[in-house]
Amino acid sequence: MEDAGMELEKDKFSLGGATLYGINAVIGSGIFLLPRTIYKDLGPASLLAMIVDVLLVLMLAVCFAEVSCYFSKNGGAFQYSKAAFGNFVGFNVGILGWFVTIVAWAAMAAGFAKLLIQTFPSLEGRNTLISILLVLFLSIINSTGIKTSKIFTITITIAKLIPIVAFTLFGIFFIKHGFNAGNFTPFLQLNPDMSLSKAMASTSLTVFYAFIGFEALPIVAGEMRNPKKNVPKAIIGSISVVSFLYFMIIAGTIAMLGTGILQSNAPVQDAFFKMIGPAGKWIISIGALISIAGLNMGDSMMIPRYGASISDEGLLPKIIGKKNKKGAPIVAIIFSGLVTVAFLLSGSFEQLAELSVVFRFFQYIPTALAVIFLRKKGMNTEPAFKLPFGPVIPVISIVVSIWMVAAANPINLVAGVIGVIVASGLYFIMNRGRQREDDDVDISED
Repeated sequence: MEDAGMELEKDKFSLGGATLYGINAVIGSGIFLLPRTIYKDLGPASLLAMIVDVLLVLMLAVCFAEVSCYFSKNGGAFQYSKAAFGNFVGFNVGILGWFVTIVAWAAMAAGFAKLLIQTFPSLEGRNTLISILLVLFLSIINSTGIKTSKIFTITITIAKLIPIVAFTLFGIFFIKHGFNAGNFTPFLQLNPDMSLSKAMASTSLTVFYAFIGFEALPIVAGEMRNPKKNVPKAIIGSISVVSFLYFMIIAGTIAMLGTGILQSNAPVQDAFFKMIGPAGKWIISIGALISIAGLNMGDSMMIPRYGASISDEGLLPKIIGKKNKKGAPIVAIIFSGLVTVAFLLSGSFEQLAELSVVFRFFQYIPTALAVIFLRKKGMNTEPAFKLPFGPVIPVISIVVSIWMVAAANPINLVAGVIGVIVASGLYFIMNRGRQREDDDVDISED
């Protein structure tokens, strides 16, 4: 038994592997498609919105980094919210998080099929079939245990980084060309229908979409070696790498295309084409396909473990957390895969996917608040990483998050409120007749 436990521990992600997992969880195909949307309201000044987002994401990331030091199990924001605010808040954060990640997986699976067909037109008309086969294939891979999932994740992350790093390196040399060509002037090209503040908020929300996924790493903390020390390092490391790559992709695309971004359906591909010729467009197209495949791989591993973590804490039926001989949460894998397939067959996920940014803040804001509350609770363990300046960074993170949420479509905000009401109702229905449990969590039992 001891040898088996050591073998399972060896199969888990090291610090380097965890960092690659974090990078994979963030970088999808979105960054290849977003430059036009990012550029349209501010012009080259959208790079400032990028910097604002990087600062916000880093602030939120370090909030996750600190609270992750107290936990060595799966669940991420769900575990932090439950420990800080009790079962009710934790359940809401967990259920809404699980739901929105399943919806996002359906969107990513559909996105993979769409990109695959664009790259190989002979597959036209098989969108849904390709998406479903992808979900089933990754669910099977996930059910074989963390070792196989780890190998696939690390391999596909390295593969997706090759074209991105190549574009970045070439982009550095072409920045000067962009200035000489006047592609960065005037620097501020404000949309005449928007105020500067609204344009910044709208652009920042769009940019933020490309960073979604950084919260996935702590959700699978239980699959990392020495998670209390390695997860905080991996969070900060992965976000730092992604932030630099994203900034250079946007800057390089502006340098090559300027206002031509607004006329391009594939701006990064077109920019790389101008840098190195026809091969550039093909390299980025394949890179985008690998990127979204990697995102699907990460989702297939993270989503079932999110649901299983809620079950393990006694807030969902125990059967959902059941594991097979390989240590994989097999019931949650099957359930998550089937719900994802159901969304793909219904086609309704596309509208729901638009809510993903707003719903993610139901994870980010409670986690930032948890930093403050868990400190006050006097945790038994001194965190390996602790934010400086007391509550300043969590408070700023919360304020800026609320500012960004306020810029979202009001319909999405209403849907978010409805989501909370439904989740709350589900909590009370599932807990009816049960004795009230002590919400205080003894971290020493973690």
